[in-house]
Amino acid sequence: MKNIIFASLFFMLGVQVYAQKAPIRFGKPSTEDLKKTVYDIDTSAEAVILCSYGYLKPDNFQFFQTMRIKILKKEGLHWANWTFNSLSKASIRGKTFNLVDGKKVVSKLSSKSIFNEKLVNDYYVTKITMPNVKVGSVIDIEITYTGIPFAWYFQQTIPMLYSELVMEPSQYITFKKNYFGYVPFSVVSSDRWVTINVPAFQPEPYMASKKNYLSHFEFDITKISLPGRLVKEYSTTWQNVNDVLDKDIQFNGALQSNTHFFKLMADTINATAKTDVEKVKAALNRIHRIHWNGKKKLFVTYDMGLRTSFNKGKGSSSEINLALISLLKKIGFETYPVVLRTRDKGHLSEYSPTLRNLNYVLAYARIDGRFYLIDGTDKFMPFPLLPIRCLNEKGRIVSPAASHWVNLTNNVKSRTAELYNLKLNKDQSLSGTAVCSYEDYAAYFFRNKYRNIGSHDDYIYSLMTKNRDLRIEQDTILNLEDIYRPVTENSTVVLKNQSFSTDSLIYLSVTPDKMKENPFKQEKRVYPVDFVYPFEKTVTVLITLPDNYRVVKLPKSEKLVLPGNAGSFLYRVAAAGNRLTVIYRFKVNKTVFLQSEYGLLKSLYMQAISKEAEPVILKAS
Repeated sequence: MKNIIFASLFFMLGVQVYAQKAPIRFGKPSTEDLKKTVYDIDTSAEAVILCSYGYLKPDNFQFFQTMRIKILKKEGLHWANWTFNSLSKASIRGKTFNLVDGKKVVSKLSSKSIFNEKLVNDYYVTKITMPNVKVGSVIDIEITYTGIPFAWYFQQTIPMLYSELVMEPSQYITFKKNYFGYVPFSVVSSDRWVTINVPAFQPEPYMASKKNYLSHFEFDITKISLPGRLVKEYSTTWQNVNDVLDKDIQFNGALQSNTHFFKLMADTINATAKTDVEKVKAALNRIHRIHWNGKKKLFVTYDMGLRTSFNKGKGSSSEINLALISLLKKIGFETYPVVLRTRDKGHLSEYSPTLRNLNYVLAYARIDGRFYLIDGTDKFMPFPLLPIRCLNEKGRIVSPAASHWVNLTNNVKSRTAELYNLKLNKDQSLSGTAVCSYEDYAAYFFRNKYRNIGSHDDYIYSLMTKNRDLRIEQDTILNLEDIYRPVTENSTVVLKNQSFSTDSLIYLSVTPDKMKENPFKQEKRVYPVDFVYPFEKTVTVLITLPDNYRVVKLPKSEKLVLPGNAGSFLYRVAAAGNRLTVIYRFKVNKTVFLQSEYGLLKSLYMQAISKEAEPVILKAS
């Protein structure tokens, strides 16, 4: 619809294009840029964006972007591949420049290397692969389309020497912008923004999508006014977004389709399942007959209704979860769609209503008096877990009566518990049994890891390859197939190099599978820490000492708790006769830590690692 409106606007206002004075001219790179092998802004960079310039013409609403990229290393060759998103079909041209025997050689982008795809709701994707790109190449790309850009980036994962965006105001189209990131502007006005010498974005451990932090604008059209012809508003409020979805044939229309089909399915479930939880599990088992095709979508594709996905045996996330919503409603649950932006796309702003940035839908159902978010795309993920892609701050309920925000979490943890019963041998190795239990997210990821390895022998080999001091003599795993029970692993193990002697003393390491490295090494944190979900690990170790050994010194017990019980660490070692008992517990109870909380979090890890490394000191009589 939007591109039809753009075409009308383009025709009505005329097709003349007036050049805006630009900092870059397509196809005219300097010899100096071609000769350069490094750039002072970052001598380690694999490539650098020399200039990125965008300009929106207000009289015909065409957008022009010109980019120039320098390839500096072999690792940077992938910067020859680009993807552009737009609301109308784009025209594009490109040139690759190389110096050969001191002369500039030009390779033009061929139409065979341009791939245009029209998606739903007049959403176009243009992909290109630039020709003859090698280390030292300079790439020029120019793209033109009608309409505003979806986003404009002032920062990338390579340095950007200059970025300028000019969005001249138009009396016919109004739009809003939302700024993400931390890079300050060198020039800023109501319609022009410039950044200079922006360093490459540096990811940090445990962070959300880089799109939350890469400095950029996101744009949404709020209104198109064609004098005497048309006034059209878009996404002016979240209630407006709600109303659009509630009337859309590919969203709410799909929920109204095939009602008899879902009623029959619901009757069968209600006749056999007794409790609410049993009914949800049964509903998910039925929905899992649709294999997820990997596509994350908000709207359905099929015109014949959601039953088509059952008939085909596959479907997108929207087709699967809208079918789940339909089934849960017919079973008798109060259920609503919740729309969201997946984790890889960045956070959804509460203050910037948008339809375009929504790309996923979940079921939101009242189960045993409490609302849960439910996803049906992964048959190996038990209720009430959610896929990691959906754990992205907040989503929005779609309902005429109850539209509001919900937190995208069911407050499920990852839990791991380990119990070792070991004895210290004459060769100073430890041998005995280990029982490891994995619950919720820990169980889910264990099952995925085990399934991807292929065989039990390969799994054991991978463990012993990762830890050269570990020998597994026997190993059995229980509940691999029952996703609603914890995974339990029983092993007979030998741990070598767990102690060493000096003079008459023996220094014994008493914590198997300890943390060896702090993931937080920076002095200061630039971006928030995001663990995705809370987790806890408990380790209990029982060690039997030889009769002629006595304890000289035990590590001091330690208990650390972060403010607000955001995280904690417990470590205790006790001796009774010839038995040592070690209890270790590490918890993170909230998912996001702000930069101001980073120092305490880093210290928690540091002290836990230091305490685990302390040995028990023994002496043989």
